[in-house]
Amino acid sequence: MPRDSQEGDRNPMQPRDMYAAPTADDRRMWDLWLSGLHQPAIVAAEEAGVFSALADAPGTAAELASRLGFDERATSVLVRLLAALRLLVQVDGRYHLGDEARTYLVKGSPWYWAPMASVAVSEWHRDRLLEKLRQRGSDQVAGPEGTPLVSSEGRPADDWAAGNVSPQRAREVAARMHAHSVPAAVGVARHYDFRGVARVLDVGGGSGCFMVAAAQAHPHLRCTVMELPAMCEAASGYIEAGGVADRVATCAVDMFRQPWPRGYEALFFSNIWHDWNVRTCRWLAARAFEALPSGGRVLLHEMLLDDDGAGPVTAASFSLLMLLATQGQQFTSGELKAILEGAGFARIDVIATHSYYSVVTGHKA
Repeated sequence: MPRDSQEGDRNPMQPRDMYAAPTADDRRMWDLWLSGLHQPAIVAAEEAGVFSALADAPGTAAELASRLGFDERATSVLVRLLAALRLLVQVDGRYHLGDEARTYLVKGSPWYWAPMASVAVSEWHRDRLLEKLRQRGSDQVAGPEGTPLVSSEGRPADDWAAGNVSPQRAREVAARMHAHSVPAAVGVARHYDFRGVARVLDVGGGSGCFMVAAAQAHPHLRCTVMELPAMCEAASGYIEAGGVADRVATCAVDMFRQPWPRGYEALFFSNIWHDWNVRTCRWLAARAFEALPSGGRVLLHEMLLDDDGAGPVTAASFSLLMLLATQGQQFTSGELKAILEGAGFARIDVIATHSYYSVVTGHKA
């Protein structure tokens, strides 16, 4: 008997079931999704002369950027990924060629592999990376008081920089962010200690899945998703489906142009800081410190790089994606700690919550 395609294709999982722990870890999904950036990174690095330059002399990311006339942030993101892929080796902050890179990716080698490595490469990713390398001073991109400049490039973060997201775009973004965030949201809800917190403001909360998961796991919490108006409308459906509409609300605020609501013991940011350059992250840290009461805390949920930046491969790959698609990058815990301390936060701690993700917490005295 032929299968009823509509019944057979229907996902039997109900919305509330999504916030149970998944039966399989999602690390491999992240690994597979981001592995497509490896070939463009290698090809762009070879075309840009990175391997040849390091064959002449090792150097820090800043030294390499200066020698090649490249943007320092873009160079740092690229060499961190190449080090995570073990094509480069980092010693005392300087990058050296690994044996494979020296053998196969330096012009003049009898085993030069680059002509084949470029076959079937994603030209958009390669060309975009070369453009970012040659776009010097990207760390200084900022508008009044450190807010991001509005861009016309059509990148995912540009709508948020402009403070203008259409309802259709909001639904599309909410669905995508929800898809890869639910397992991580469950991880935060299960592993972060919310004792001493009664009210949480999720800044740029997307579909609201983090607050839905937190409210389901911690009945004492009252949560608010702060987003642009169209995103709040999109999030409302997920909140209702999660059965926590009595304890999770939305609040329409342009975080770059309007005052932030007060009265929350914790401000939560998930995959927000990685969208912006360091200058804008410092501005966000200052705004968070200003909005919190004494004894409040800021929670940064991000995929962290290792202390030396050279791994894990997936986090370094995610960092390259953020470089290409937004104004940002992934950070080490030390880099986030420095930004938070610069804004006045103290007692910075880090807790792994799910898969590649951790929460970095800063406390306001």
